[in-house]
Amino acid sequence: MLHNKFIDALNDHVQNNFWLYVISLLCICTGIVLGIYSVRYMGGFEKSDLVNYIKSFSSAIGSGNIDYKQIFIQTIKNNIPVLIIVWFLGLTMIGVPIILIIDILKGFTIGFTISFIINGMGIRGVWVSLLGVLPQNIIYIPCIIFISVLAMEFSLNMLKDKGGKSWTSNIWLKITSYSVSFALVMIVMVVGFTMESYLTPQILKVVIAGVGSIFV
Repeated sequence: MLHNKFIDALNDHVQNNFWLYVISLLCICTGIVLGIYSVRYMGGFEKSDLVNYIKSFSSAIGSGNIDYKQIFIQTIKNNIPVLIIVWFLGLTMIGVPIILIIDILKGFTIGFTISFIINGMGIRGVWVSLLGVLPQNIIYIPCIIFISVLAMEFSLNMLKDKGGKSWTSNIWLKITSYSVSFALVMIVMVVGFTMESYLTPQILKVVIAGVGSIFV
């Protein structure tokens, strides 16, 4: 029963904010494309540095010297500030453009990472990207889109009601509900953090063991 209510509420939210979801998704896709093409125009020196970094990372994974706790902490540091910034921007009347820029940057990071891995490893990079990059992003991307739309919706509602009282009369209740929604998304993203920190290194370890050195 509770599950059905949640699905219905989510469907209503998507329908009521359809174009915001489309715009957020387009921004992430745009970022992915920009990230992919940026690798093609990198200089040889920059590529060499990144290749050496990934070589050392893959060697550490292959030898079993993995600090899972440190990876988990770093993953939290990389993602939680973004959620907090988007939450804050939703409380302002000018947050929408910045939220969309954040979506583009998130997409850029994903596109750059996948493109560089494939560019550096060839066909083996496809497997590393599929098994080491995409799984957690299957969780991250919907969460980022959802909180982006949530924040833009909140910001636009404040902007529409500027100077009025119809929406701001119970503003603190709305802020509480808005904040709780963000907290729930953070809980969902913890699943992604756990995958990225504990599951992904194990998958990469199997891939590396199966193909030997992942760089030619």
